[in-house]
Amino acid sequence: MSTDTAIHEAGHAVAHVRLGLDHEGAHIVADGNGLLGAATGEGQAHVWNTAGAERVVLAFCAGYAALVASGGDHGQAVDGTGDDFEQAQELIDFWGLAGDLAVWQRRAVELMRKPENLAAVALVARHLQERKRLDGELVDVLVSVADGETTEEEFETYLAYRGGPDEIVNRTTEGDTPPASG
Repeated sequence: MSTDTAIHEAGHAVAHVRLGLDHEGAHIVADGNGLLGAATGEGQAHVWNTAGAERVVLAFCAGYAALVASGGDHGQAVDGTGDDFEQAQELIDFWGLAGDLAVWQRRAVELMRKPENLAAVALVARHLQERKRLDGELVDVLVSVADGETTEEEFETYLAYRGGPDEIVNRTTEGDTPPASG
């Protein structure tokens, strides 16, 4: 699995957490031509004010920004953006946000260069490479681990409580219930 794809999608997922945007997690899959990924969460349809538009633009730019902040090549980071920048540009234009796309890309890089975000992106990317799919709750917990709010032991207990890594990957977020205590 491509580390760049995992870092890109982890950047989106971490940005959603840091910016207080709803998210459903992230995944990466091989498609025969390389890797495709997605971090699903609030997008253009969930914007109803300028502040929300600004947060979503940063989240759209965060995949690119995570790669750049992690020392990746700018050109390669741009190549992996798919339609992220197009969607960001649509919001910038529609909401009349100050600054062009390049300004928002730089802001996203600044956000992702914060040490706590570099650590969270690295941890989420590692787990994304291992599991291929992370639901939103698992992303939240991994960010908490990276921040030192949740210990590794607590994380392992959380995984066991949820049924282990394989169960987490195979469950949908709708209707999840913890195992019955006995």
